[in-house]
Amino acid sequence: MVVVLAIVAAVPLANYIATSTSRTLFLSRSNDADWFATMAESPLQSGDIANLRELAVRYHELYNTPVFVVDVDRKVVATSRSGVIVDEPDLKIALDSTLAGRLPTEPPALWPWRTGEMVVARPVVNNGRVLGAAVLRVPTEKARDQVQRGLWLLLGGLLISIGAIVIGIVRPITRWVLRPLNDLDNATHQITRGALDTRVSTDGRAPELRRLGDSFNSMALSLHQARQREREFVADASHQLRTPLTSARIHIEGLSRLSPTARFALSDIDRLGRIVQRLSRLAGSDRPGADAESNEEPLDLAQAVKERLVGWKAVYAADDMELVIGDMVPGGVAPELEVDDILDVLLDNASKYGAPPVEVSVTRDGTEVVLSVRDHGLGLGSRDLKKVGERFWRSAHHREMPGTGLGLAIVRSEAARVGGRVVARPPIGGGLVIEVRVPLIDDYDA
Repeated sequence: MVVVLAIVAAVPLANYIATSTSRTLFLSRSNDADWFATMAESPLQSGDIANLRELAVRYHELYNTPVFVVDVDRKVVATSRSGVIVDEPDLKIALDSTLAGRLPTEPPALWPWRTGEMVVARPVVNNGRVLGAAVLRVPTEKARDQVQRGLWLLLGGLLISIGAIVIGIVRPITRWVLRPLNDLDNATHQITRGALDTRVSTDGRAPELRRLGDSFNSMALSLHQARQREREFVADASHQLRTPLTSARIHIEGLSRLSPTARFALSDIDRLGRIVQRLSRLAGSDRPGADAESNEEPLDLAQAVKERLVGWKAVYAADDMELVIGDMVPGGVAPELEVDDILDVLLDNASKYGAPPVEVSVTRDGTEVVLSVRDHGLGLGSRDLKKVGERFWRSAHHREMPGTGLGLAIVRSEAARVGGRVVARPPIGGGLVIEVRVPLIDDYDA
């Protein structure tokens, strides 16, 4: 819009520059033509034109402008150069008007892309009778160059003006108009990072942007409330489970002296207690390393996995499923890592949602120790792979099957607690690989 307005303003200014230059040249040479018409009056009456020819030649040499005088019959009686053809279109038009006693008209504007001379004619008059005409053929190169310089200056001024308007007016206005959208963009990024209490201001906005801001704030509030309800549910569930677990443990402790089965039940009760504690942590914080660091010796992840796999071999064999134990490379990890619970979740998911054979391995990858569990089932799509580990999330293919959607969320929380992470990827050959990657403790001696 600024450019269009600049063009609209530039057209009359450019026309003024060309017209003004043309008029100045025309008026200047018109005065000279009047002087020649006055000087030619007496020679045309007497027939002595020698002095008139001399004046024409000197004028031509001084101003580089050819001049000639014709009588009423259009015969050239004096000229500064030979070869004058009075029947040329421009000369004919000028002489017709001048010898008829009409005032000359102003020539058209001088534009740089046009060529030709300016014809200026004045009648030689005595007592109201036209005796002839004095004609100047004015070169226009210098005038056109002057117009061209003026147009370049005009263009430069317009560009500077456009730049100043854009920088000083248009840009601030545009930024002011787009600021609500930038605020929405920044708030959206904050929401994706987990800051669900982020809101945008709707004061001083256009009605449409106010409605958009209100809708965004309503969406963010709904997400925040949903997250709060989720955490409250997990916290309440873990709190409600503590009391019956404590009571059951007290009763089973009394029976553990009499029955080996009771001792196994007591072990499971302790495990349930640890699960409840992890649910409490899951509800309260997602930050890696939230727990205090332990002073215990590093845990050999490979050894802990092999010990837990003893029981799972029997479970898989009872279900006619093949459990393959791959590489078991020793590697020290944080002792507070709950290996049994992580492996239980991964193997349970593989047996329910995947397909045999299920492969378990422990390897090293740089500064990480990697626990991998792979199945040969249908796997997950690229969108679902990004959501693995989210609370209460379940794949569309598995929603009809029993489960809560908290298993992998707990695994991710456990890994994050010791500075690790969970990676889900599709392996070559199909299926799904879940990797639990935790930092390797350098001073561990296998």
